[in-house]
Amino acid sequence: MSDTHRSTTEMENIITRHADEVQLVCHLGDHARDLLKLQQKFPELNFVAVAGNCDWEGESARVLDFSPCADSQDAVARILLVHGHQCGVKRGLDRLAYATKEAGAIAAFYGHTHLPIVTTHADIFIMNPGSPSFPRGGSKASYGIAEISPEGEISGRIFPV
Repeated sequence: MSDTHRSTTEMENIITRHADEVQLVCHLGDHARDLLKLQQKFPELNFVAVAGNCDWEGESARVLDFSPCADSQDAVARILLVHGHQCGVKRGLDRLAYATKEAGAIAAFYGHTHLPIVTTHADIFIMNPGSPSFPRGGSKASYGIAEISPEGEISGRIFPV
């Protein structure tokens, strides 16, 4: 999820709906603290957030390594999480793709535009879940779910709220 801007009702509903099927919940900035407010309600889930241009603290980017199983040290997928403002995503995805490759990642998840998208750009899987609270550009309120296969292939879908 991304760009909740202090509106946590939909975010809580989304997490409740998918709590039994997800392993990690990500917030891609602009009131990333909203996610941390819900962490106590879902102690069985892992949470990670990056700071956006409206956040006052926190990491602005994170790289996550995923393994095929919990006891394996071998990463099959490395994903870059950013808000997107620092990569100029409102003007295109080239800088984001470059930053992803520089991080040694095969995928990037970002927010900032409030516009949902799942695409491949410069051989990088890219996903923006949109915003569950404040959609823009004629899009509907949304969130995304990504799946990583044991072979490290990443796919994702956008869901309406």
